[in-house]
Amino acid sequence: MTKDFRGGVLVSDLTWTPFGSTRPLLKEISLEILPGEKVLLVGPSGSGKSTLLRAIAGVLSDSESGEISGRIESSPSGLLLQDPNDSLVSDTIYREVAFGLENSGAPTSSMPGAARQALNSVSLDKPLEHPSTDLSGGEMQRMAFAGVLAMQPELVLLDEPTSMLDVESADSVRAAVRSHLAVHKSTMILVEHRFGDWLPLVERLIVLGRDGQIIFDGEPAQILRNHRDKLLELGIWVPGEPAPAHPRINLPEPRVGSQPGKLTVLTGRSGAGKTTELKQRMAADFKGNGLIDRIGYVPQQPELTVIGNSVIDSANITAALADGLLGRSAAEASGRTLALLAALGVAELAEQNPHEVSGGEQRRIALASALAHNPRALYLDEPTVGQDRDAWASIIATILAARDSGVQVTVATHDQELIELADERVVISASASNLDRPAKSPVSGLVVLAAPILLLLGSMAVTTVARGVSVLTVEFIAGLVLFLSGLRLQRPRVLIPGFIGVASIGFSNWYLSSNLQFDAGLIAAMRVSSFVVPGIVLATQLKPIAVGDQLGQVLRLPARPVVAAAAALQRLASMMALWDELRFIHRIRGLAIGRTPLARFSEFARLVFALLIQSIRSAGTTAVAMDARGFSRMKLPRTWALRASWARLDLLVMCLAVVAAISPWLAR
Repeated sequence: MTKDFRGGVLVSDLTWTPFGSTRPLLKEISLEILPGEKVLLVGPSGSGKSTLLRAIAGVLSDSESGEISGRIESSPSGLLLQDPNDSLVSDTIYREVAFGLENSGAPTSSMPGAARQALNSVSLDKPLEHPSTDLSGGEMQRMAFAGVLAMQPELVLLDEPTSMLDVESADSVRAAVRSHLAVHKSTMILVEHRFGDWLPLVERLIVLGRDGQIIFDGEPAQILRNHRDKLLELGIWVPGEPAPAHPRINLPEPRVGSQPGKLTVLTGRSGAGKTTELKQRMAADFKGNGLIDRIGYVPQQPELTVIGNSVIDSANITAALADGLLGRSAAEASGRTLALLAALGVAELAEQNPHEVSGGEQRRIALASALAHNPRALYLDEPTVGQDRDAWASIIATILAARDSGVQVTVATHDQELIELADERVVISASASNLDRPAKSPVSGLVVLAAPILLLLGSMAVTTVARGVSVLTVEFIAGLVLFLSGLRLQRPRVLIPGFIGVASIGFSNWYLSSNLQFDAGLIAAMRVSSFVVPGIVLATQLKPIAVGDQLGQVLRLPARPVVAAAAALQRLASMMALWDELRFIHRIRGLAIGRTPLARFSEFARLVFALLIQSIRSAGTTAVAMDARGFSRMKLPRTWALRASWARLDLLVMCLAVVAAISPWLAR
């Protein structure tokens, strides 16, 4: 690639075979994209479109293992990932949008204006300090896109940027793309299933076949005119063609004696609260965990439903459990599951790892899993996102078949064709509380680290009961002062392990003392509790991004490891929020039956393992999200979107920690 080829892309004989697969996902891809070209990349679900974008962005190996051959040359790019949850690396909207600017060394003073301009261009009207995780899927998608636009990259890579948006929001995003391309003359590669509204912005169409090879490459109108039948055969949403007729299918085992089924659709603007309403209705319907035939559920993140090591195992678990309770055989359950996978066009994936299939395929597998045990009610969150024509038709057919068999189906969606099929439509309007909920000001990271160290030093003086009473009294008063000053413990139950540890240390010191001296155990318990309990309380206030700011700016530690560690801790914090979601999914799939200690331990172990799997996969997606916004090309010295500062409570916390640490030394 020549030096003046800024924004261009050159791919030669690219082949990518995922780990454990014998068939390449991308095969012998060769293409050249000139600077300033606007390219639309389409193909059926599972053809490798997202994989090709990641390869061009240079982040493919960050999240997936496999064998790659060929050569890729491209300019620094901004990549919008298909799943907006994969893009999260920070704690507020502002830090998310400004992450690429920080990596590029942009002046701190310019970042708020650039972030606000990017957010306005995608019509995301939220305070800059609004939590990045407190958004709908569509809002996250627009926030991630704003982060790409703020970087003003020479090469813009967009993976289904409007798939989770309502019509008006999608129009805003296209307008933002049009404006960006006009001003910055950037190159663009766009992946989108329903691409009709994008055609005025593109000048070249590349079509991937089911075998991961390029089958058409040229002027869009010419390809659409000359190869329309082939495109339809591939399941591509050809503009001007009506939605495909959904085949009539029968579920393997209709519900006998049910009331008539019903399809209720929840719709509304992106961010209006469709997912929240869906979960509230589902929670009201779910009573206890004994009736595992009651609920089927597909969340917006279908990978959360994965339980087994293969597609068939994961989809079949609930059905097998239900059949075991109802006296039917495992063979019946397996047959029903295979029939559903076949109806949804994913039966050939039965033995594959469910984490290693495409996003669209994963969503269909999750739908099969939700229906495999023949539930009474089915709840679906955006079930048709990321689907080609054929896959869309199979999903619609399955939903209607469930309704016709007596299942009460509730769907949150912005898919207009699906909305028109509803028996009942419920339009959700945004609430004021959802529109403006700013982040809380935390205690700074260095204080969280320094205060317990002071208390640890003070605990060394706790050698008598009087000194122990002295320090604990001071800490109790300090706790009241901090509470009145605004510090809150959101989950008091996090103190339970600390209290258990204090009690066990006190007991062991009492039991091992000569003549079983009560004072020995009490003093030991006081000494440990004087720094353990306050340390836990302060640790709950820890904000990873704020810690990273202070480590990088105040202590001048190297930016790259500091930023990586802060992003990982931030993702870990958000991963913990998945615990309740995973627990609910496991319960409605019948994996929490029984209240015995053994049953509860088994449930806990399964949840820990599921969360561990999500954490491991999250490490890869975090790396992709960071590198997609220039982390691997970070300019040094790195700049920071916010200057490290001391929070309102910092000075008070440190003063109280000093007083508490000194008090036992002064007591008699």
